[in-house]
Amino acid sequence: MIPSKKLGLRFFIAGSLLLANSACSLLTQAPELSDAEVCGQLNAIIADHSHNFQQFKKSQVNSRGMMNMRIWKAAQAFPNANNCQVWEWSTGLTNYICTWQEKGGEIEAKASYNKGVKLVHQCLNTQWTSNEITTKSGGIRTVFSQPNGKTIIAVNAFKESRTILDNWKTTLYVGDKSNLKAEVQ
Repeated sequence: MIPSKKLGLRFFIAGSLLLANSACSLLTQAPELSDAEVCGQLNAIIADHSHNFQQFKKSQVNSRGMMNMRIWKAAQAFPNANNCQVWEWSTGLTNYICTWQEKGGEIEAKASYNKGVKLVHQCLNTQWTSNEITTKSGGIRTVFSQPNGKTIIAVNAFKESRTILDNWKTTLYVGDKSNLKAEVQ
C-alpha cells in the first residue's frame, strides 16, 4: 500500500504534467494552410452546402438561448480563422461562418480582408462574380455568387458595434443568399 502523502504527490505530479502538456498544445498554433489546401477546403465547403455542411460539423454547441437555430463547431478551412461554426436556422437555411479578430484594428482587418478576397477569387472558377460593398460603419464586404446559384461566399471586415473598444473582425461566410439580406452596418 502506498502512503497517502506519496499517493497525493503522485497525483499532483501527474496532474501538473497533464496540465503543462495541455497548455503547450493550446499555445502551439496549427501550421498555416497553403493556398492550394485552402482552395481545396473552400471548394469542399461550397459543395457540402447542399448537404448542410455535414462533413465540416464537429460538436454541437449549446444554443438553447437561440431558439431559431442550432450551432456546431466546424473545421477550420481558412487562414487565421480560429472560430468556425455551422449555423442551421429553423427555416432550413444553413451557413458556414468563420470569424477572427484582428489585434491591430482597422488597418490589419482590412489587410486580412484583402488577402481573403484575393484568395477566394483565386479558388473560384470564372462563373463566379463579386460585388464589393462599403458598410455604414466603415467596414467592407465582398460577396461572390453565381447566376442562379444558391450558395454565396462573403468576406467581411467590420468594427464590432456593441463595444467601446476598437475591435475589428474579419469573417468568411458560405451559405444561403437569404441569410445576408439584412442591412449592412
